[in-house]
Amino acid sequence: MNQRKLIKEQGGWFGSLAMLILLTLFPFTSQPAGIFVVFRQGNFSGILWNLVGEMPLLLLMPMILLINAGLAFIRLGYRQKSVILLANNFAGLFLFVIQFAVLRSDVPLGAGAFLLFFALLLFFARALSRLGLIMGDTFISGSILSITVLLIVFILFPLVIILARSVVVDGRFVLSNLFTTLQAYPSTWRILKNSLLMASTVGVLSTAIGLAFALVIERSRFRYKQFMQGFSLLPIITPPFVIGLAIIFMLGRTGYITYGLFKMRTSFIFGFPGIVLSQTLSFAPMAYLILSGVVRSLDSALEEASYTMGANRWYTFRRVIWPLIRPGIANAFLLSVIESLADFANPILLGGDFDVLSTSIYLAIVGRYDEVLAASLGMVLLSITLTTFLVQRYWVGKRSYVTITGKPARQTALPLPKILDRFLVGISVIWAILTVTLYGSVFLGGFVKLWGINNSLTLIHYKHFLTDGLDSYITTLKLGAISAPLTAILGLLIAYLVSRYHFFGKNVFEFTSMLSFAIPGTVIGIGYVMSFNTAPLMFTGTAALLIVCFIFRNMPVGIRSAMAALQQIDRSLEEASITLGASNLRTFHKVVLPLIRPAVFSGLVFSFVRAMTAISAVIFLVTARTKLATTIILARIEAGKLGLATAYCTLMILTMIAAIVMMHFIIRRMTGVGKGQTFS
Repeated sequence: MNQRKLIKEQGGWFGSLAMLILLTLFPFTSQPAGIFVVFRQGNFSGILWNLVGEMPLLLLMPMILLINAGLAFIRLGYRQKSVILLANNFAGLFLFVIQFAVLRSDVPLGAGAFLLFFALLLFFARALSRLGLIMGDTFISGSILSITVLLIVFILFPLVIILARSVVVDGRFVLSNLFTTLQAYPSTWRILKNSLLMASTVGVLSTAIGLAFALVIERSRFRYKQFMQGFSLLPIITPPFVIGLAIIFMLGRTGYITYGLFKMRTSFIFGFPGIVLSQTLSFAPMAYLILSGVVRSLDSALEEASYTMGANRWYTFRRVIWPLIRPGIANAFLLSVIESLADFANPILLGGDFDVLSTSIYLAIVGRYDEVLAASLGMVLLSITLTTFLVQRYWVGKRSYVTITGKPARQTALPLPKILDRFLVGISVIWAILTVTLYGSVFLGGFVKLWGINNSLTLIHYKHFLTDGLDSYITTLKLGAISAPLTAILGLLIAYLVSRYHFFGKNVFEFTSMLSFAIPGTVIGIGYVMSFNTAPLMFTGTAALLIVCFIFRNMPVGIRSAMAALQQIDRSLEEASITLGASNLRTFHKVVLPLIRPAVFSGLVFSFVRAMTAISAVIFLVTARTKLATTIILARIEAGKLGLATAYCTLMILTMIAAIVMMHFIIRRMTGVGKGQTFS
């Protein structure tokens, strides 16, 4: 082996290059430093002051990186060099933490500091891999450690900060302060009761409608059932205020039903009825997606066996079908409860005097400027959603209701009992018509001057959009386009690590990566504001924090999608690649990625859609420079400019549809799915 290969094999080449870049090009703090910043600002003393006057421990970093490079020239055994590499970079990480967390915790970190930290972390991971302490090569060990750090910083750390803000008084842990704060707020118990009533009602209704749609689509004789499927999924891709606006246009004081047909000016829709109706419309599609897979996987041979033994269709449905789909129903109900509790858009638009936890947290920050109260209410909301998430994960998720075995199974679905079929079709048709009517009113609302008062057609709202909303729309597109691939890649990588490798703390690693699904957006928002508003991690007010919020908020769905795809791939393909000499990174890139491409693109588009429609978390994080589409829509609704808000929502819907159509076309081209073929 020549000297150049030896240096590269030991990591010295990368160490020397990283040292050169980190010490000259990028600022270690937000203070002017680094060659690019120095030449731009003319502050030629920035580098010396940054390294010597402010952070003396960083002077040891070149020595640590030079030791990494020098290991290529030292005549020691493979294991001895690995031990030195491990100890050397552990020392570097320790000094880094001491410098920025203890000695100078008031100094905001810059790009150079983050690059240096992760460079040292990768060297440390390399040593762990060489010593056999982590399965896999540097790519695997480095991915595990890097993602672990990111999960700690951007998921666990904000939760700890919220907890500390509610139970720490004058540096002392006082658990009673949480209860004292909640008792001092007169509306606490009313808000808690409202939230639980709302969530349980929405859970029941969403699950019932989702089950009705699933049974109709999968088991009904209705000839137009596939046509209804698209309408049932439409609320998933729409901005959060669309359904609320549509309900106002239909049932508000100037609604075309309440006032147009019955000449009544009523506000009954503002409060519990409006929230339940809007949330049920929003979350029933999610329940349908869960239950359609459950219904589709039922083996009709079990039903035929029941009929053969003399049972009628009703008895078979009650004693055979219902017990098998019950776990899916419980799963859909619990997930609907979580989404209902976490929802912010519908309660803030239709809540009236029916206060719930998600909106009360927002008002505690924006209206009362009371971070302690917001943190305390956030802990209550988090405890409810997290408990529901744990029940869904460890109770429903662990129960076994196996119907698919190695034996041949009849795949032709048997029809439902006629009376039940007609009843479910009736419900589904009514719901589909309601959905079409609601979205039609939103589309029309952007073309009338003033809904219910002056219904003459106009394009004025779209003209105002060009001056009042175009900038925020472009900003949202940019941030969504940046965050979507990062979210998909991170979710795919976590799924790959969890499904293919065994390492210490794997279960905690997986649980933490999925935890953000159970954290309401308002809790994430106030957690990020409280955590990243001071040094050393000062990100508040930057576009980077919005991107980070999008990534870790939308990551769980990408993880589940990728894990489902990876379960269909035989591990022997990857083992053959590694046996032939390919690295884990090359195997991941050349073998795994091409086989799960549809799941990757599905996660990509979902991440883009969720980033475009996010509101509950980002409403605390936006600034005048980083206005997003959803925050502008909310501001226009609060200002009474419903026409402009509706026009904005219509453009957002068209954007989402275009993204999904494009994704579908790309997947068909890349997977070779032709006419008459399907893929899953």
